[in-house]
Amino acid sequence: MYALKPPTSTPKSARPLRVVPKGKAKIKAKPRRKAKHYRAIACETTAKIVVNAVLSIAAIGALFQLLPYRSSQEIKLQELQAAVKSTGSRVQQVQSKFSYYFDPSQARESMQELTGRIDPQRRQIVWKAPAAAPVKALNSPNVSK
Repeated sequence: MYALKPPTSTPKSARPLRVVPKGKAKIKAKPRRKAKHYRAIACETTAKIVVNAVLSIAAIGALFQLLPYRSSQEIKLQELQAAVKSTGSRVQQVQSKFSYYFDPSQARESMQELTGRIDPQRRQIVWKAPAAAPVKALNSPNVSK
């Protein structure tokens, strides 16, 4: 539909185009715009550098404030590791006694050891010193009859 229409002609301007001679074509009219553009880029770059420097200084200051905290945490960690070692030896002792205390076949022996009571079904044995046997006098040569 639009393909069948003839192309529209553009209206010609009332002024004829001006031809610039070659000698005048090199007139520098844009240096001010370029200088403003470079100045804006320089200001932006300077602002970025300043902001990054301030952030870097703040980060370094924060790190220096964290150093004493880190050293105190290392000291606490060493104390905890020493406590873990001492507790580890106690845990091993308790684990070795665990099977003895909770073994059903040794329940009476462990109760007697812990409480000092004796099993009522057990008979107590009391040892006595042997009585001195009467010594019979042997016939000695000095003995008179």
